[in-house]
Amino acid sequence: MAKLNINYPILVVFTLLIATQVSPRNLGDEEDELRLDYICLHNQKLTKIHFYVQDLSGGPNGTVHELARAAVSTDELFSFGKIYVVDDVLTIGPGRGSGDLGRAQGIFTSADMKTTAMAMNFNIVFTSGEFNGSTLSIAGRNQVLDRQRRMAVVGGTGVFRFTRGHAVTATYSTAVGEDSSLYLVIEYFIYTTFCSM
Repeated sequence: MAKLNINYPILVVFTLLIATQVSPRNLGDEEDELRLDYICLHNQKLTKIHFYVQDLSGGPNGTVHELARAAVSTDELFSFGKIYVVDDVLTIGPGRGSGDLGRAQGIFTSADMKTTAMAMNFNIVFTSGEFNGSTLSIAGRNQVLDRQRRMAVVGGTGVFRFTRGHAVTATYSTAVGEDSSLYLVIEYFIYTTFCSM
């Protein structure tokens, strides 16, 4: 068997030199962040985005699935303590075949013991259209039985980096399937300010 000749002190020094050259500190320093903050402060763009979310709870093609439930949860859809994961389709119009824009992906929790309200935390992922490759992060309280609901736009990526704003949403239509699945079409208006560089 051949014996390897390795000089450990040289190997350690070489490894440390490589690690310092690719450290995360070099990927975006404080000066770059300050420069971007200044540019964005003076180059903001306000935009309004309109789309629909196709939300299907239950059935073989469901896009909403129960992840967990509290000991006090009942079998009702919005029972307190239930946690759901969602991967809904975004469309241009209210019809499922109106053209896909992307996905609404995240988690929502039934978080109010007295009324039907969800704590929402999800991302709008654009896979086509003007904002293809960009995302928006939305969080907040959603009282699903109210005619109109508002949530915060708390961030984004791509063209939406440094974004802030709010989302106004309303249930456009509701249908119950033969297999007891619930099909909702939810209309969204997003009002957001983002950095236009």
